[in-house]
Amino acid sequence: MAGHAPVLVTGVPRSGTTWLARTLATGPGTGMPGREPMNPRGAQFGLGGTIDGWVRLQQPQPRQARLLRRIYRGLEPRTLSRYGVRQLAAATPWTCTIIKDPFALLSIPAVVRLTGAHPVLLYRNPGAVLASYRRMGWRADVDEVVALGAPVPRAGSGDRVGDDAEAMAVFWSFLNDTALADLRGLPQATVVSHEELIRGGDAAVAVLRRHLDLPPAPAAARAGTRRNSTEGSDLHRFGRERDEVLHSWRSRLSVEEIAHVGHLTRATLEQLEQARLPLLPHPRCDPPTDLPANLPTNPPTDPPKGPR
Repeated sequence: MAGHAPVLVTGVPRSGTTWLARTLATGPGTGMPGREPMNPRGAQFGLGGTIDGWVRLQQPQPRQARLLRRIYRGLEPRTLSRYGVRQLAAATPWTCTIIKDPFALLSIPAVVRLTGAHPVLLYRNPGAVLASYRRMGWRADVDEVVALGAPVPRAGSGDRVGDDAEAMAVFWSFLNDTALADLRGLPQATVVSHEELIRGGDAAVAVLRRHLDLPPAPAAARAGTRRNSTEGSDLHRFGRERDEVLHSWRSRLSVEEIAHVGHLTRATLEQLEQARLPLLPHPRCDPPTDLPANLPTNPPTDPPKGPR
């Protein structure tokens, strides 16, 4: 593992980045600091207090650049937290540092340029993300991404469709569209499906490990991770059964909301599906979205060009 590039696990918040990063960090020669370096919310790090919301870093300030290099080498103690895995080992030169940071999603090229990280973009069904936001009492940070170039959500989507559904569709699409456009210009990057990882279990994770050149996790370590999964909180419920993770989110949305969000995000979801690393031996039979057969698809838009 000597000299192994760090791995950045990123994606829209509530997409499973903490779970995936912790899972990857169960293998030998890996370590994961627990805090999200660019997350400015709550007790997260906010890049040392230099950012206060969603940002598209293209030319980081000198202090930000120094912090990013330290973080991705495992040398920044302020990024340690209860959700980390072998955090102190991350500072050793023979350890691959695993970083999870949804707020790095709009700044992947700058992070890669400064740290040499291999980005892993994890995407989840936007309806599931919306349901998770509702469970937490959160709303999509749509005002912040509109300031960065996202379209303004339409008001009044109908009596059976909440305004937060429209906002989530804009938020989710803009973040993933921006990330996909950025990944195309990088020498190495990986896109993976949350659904495929959950369906495939250990076998799917093993495919991803091999792709990232990470050693396999011993069976005891995998079992230990599952036992410790019950130590999560309401924020991170790691110990749920597969079917609950895959399907329970539907009970928090109406049929109309599932169709509406799927319609607005379908073009982006199709691009993610095309770019993803296959993790299962056979193609999935399920359709990528929950759309009525007669509902038209929005045409893809040009990739976002950054701040206006």
